[in-house]
Amino acid sequence: MKAYTDATRRLLSPPTCKCTRTIKRLQLSFYIMDPYLSTIGNTLWDVVKSGEPEWLEFAMCPDIASPSDAQLALYGQRFMSFFGAYPGAFKLLTRLILQNLAFQDSDVTNLLNTCSKLKMLSLRSCEMPQESVLELHAPSSELSSLELKCFGCIHVELICLPKLRELVYDVWFCENPPVSFGYVPQLDHVCFACPAQPWQKPFVLSQCLSSDINLSNLLLNFYTQMIWVEPEGPQQLTPIFSKLRDVHLCGIFTECDLDWTMFILEGAPSLENFHLSRHSCEFNKSEDDAEKTNLVRQASNFKHLKLKLFVMKGFEEEYKVMNYIRLVMERAVCLKRIELPAISPCKKCTAISPRFPVDEASKHRIREQLRYGLSSSADIIIR
Repeated sequence: MKAYTDATRRLLSPPTCKCTRTIKRLQLSFYIMDPYLSTIGNTLWDVVKSGEPEWLEFAMCPDIASPSDAQLALYGQRFMSFFGAYPGAFKLLTRLILQNLAFQDSDVTNLLNTCSKLKMLSLRSCEMPQESVLELHAPSSELSSLELKCFGCIHVELICLPKLRELVYDVWFCENPPVSFGYVPQLDHVCFACPAQPWQKPFVLSQCLSSDINLSNLLLNFYTQMIWVEPEGPQQLTPIFSKLRDVHLCGIFTECDLDWTMFILEGAPSLENFHLSRHSCEFNKSEDDAEKTNLVRQASNFKHLKLKLFVMKGFEEEYKVMNYIRLVMERAVCLKRIELPAISPCKKCTAISPRFPVDEASKHRIREQLRYGLSSSADIIIR
């Protein structure tokens, strides 16, 4: 770390000649270690005094891979002390990535309210005190992207983030639903991804999402484990999904029925692109994961007028899958294109699809079977 800070100080020091220099973009990744933080802080302050960078990014983490709870708290305190000692640099920060820290109740909100130019915040393997809620209330914040990955708290409340456009919550350890939405009028991209635990009950999306947001892109990843959303009717979903254009349903285990996913299509009248992926990788499965149960729900009789593209990764020539694609073709009367790509080999397991067509004759037969008796003119691309 000493070599890093020395090199950083030399690189960012003002030039010895009489010429002027302004650093427009600066990205730094460093460990949260004393006494080196003060060296970095002083160097950054010198940079700021010579001209404000247009883009300033920090990526910070402890110098140990798997810190204990006590160490998480220690590194969290170190970071907050660093933050408090150099407010001038943090006020210019545009992107911040933090990993393996423990925060106190108001730390993250204070961070957002101080970092007035912060656009993107990523908290990875961080946590709040036990039984604490992450409450984010920053009316003046410029934050547009928030990523929570393996974040430990009992709930997340987005009380007021007026510029937030993207939320990614990848693995949570609390009861469902993990987030409640307050004043986030520009939020248009939401990603929820989690392998469900046995005590996490499935929830309806209308219980979590709000009609006050501007949702246009939704991604749900089940990590090939239990499906943790419950289908619901268009009366509840359409006010929330009225502007939804793109949906990605990822990590649906291959044994699961697919007709239940039609509730998304029925509740999103403006949906244009529908992506679905199936897989049965057990590499990341743990004994704490919830038992996978089949989700069966008969699709309603409706017509969708806006869907243009349907993509299924993990296609197999089997009755369940073929009937599902025909169901999509029947409901989406303006469908233009269906893509059935071969799933890429999984790097974590040996799962492959033995029923994916490889020769042109098989592909032609499948196209004919999918179109049989339907008036759909959608192009069917099998590759």
